[in-house]
Amino acid sequence: MGKMRVLGNLKLQSKWRGIFSYRYLQHLIYCTEEYMVSFTYQHTHYYLLPTADGKNLLAFDAGYPCSLHEYARGVKETGYRFDQIRWAMVSHFHLDHAGLIRDFQDTGIQCLLFENQGSCIEEMERIIKRGHPKYAPILKDGFLPLMTGDSREFLASIGICGEVIQTPGHSEDSVSLITDDHEVLIGDLYPVSQIMDDDVASHQSWATIKAMGGKYICPSHAEPFGLGE
Repeated sequence: MGKMRVLGNLKLQSKWRGIFSYRYLQHLIYCTEEYMVSFTYQHTHYYLLPTADGKNLLAFDAGYPCSLHEYARGVKETGYRFDQIRWAMVSHFHLDHAGLIRDFQDTGIQCLLFENQGSCIEEMERIIKRGHPKYAPILKDGFLPLMTGDSREFLASIGICGEVIQTPGHSEDSVSLITDDHEVLIGDLYPVSQIMDDDVASHQSWATIKAMGGKYICPSHAEPFGLGE
């Protein structure tokens, strides 16, 4: 039996039974090491997806600027090590989601950049430098460029079953990762109940998630919830 690591060491509490199906929770608890985990710091959830052999990790979102040690402590709390992270992607380029990308690059982590994301890096870094004058800029040529349409093939090549889709709404560069277990890592995509009627982009993003079979929603700044609950 694998370790009990349910969305960041959350135990099987009654509130989770009311959100996720019992069968899904049993899947999380009783499967072996190859399932998603999370940790939280500075009020943000960060996710780690193990490869099929359980030895390497894909990081979803990359922390606050100048906080590498805090991020690494969070990884350790899940039972993994920071040096097991081989790849990283971000839901969007805001400082609480991509602040450590340069640190990741410097440690040899292969950072993915999707087709809708490159134009938003400069604005994020302009904001970061106001509060962190020693911040080192991201190496623009240090990314692995990847089309969302090719993401399933890439993820399969590293032993992860799922795909990345564009989910604009919170920002134009937002993407979400949908696993074949129907988990959806959405970053800061607004909940449906908070979307204005004229926010066509956000409504379309949720429609796409539903059409692709998304069921278990994992936001960055709220607790996980079941789609339609």
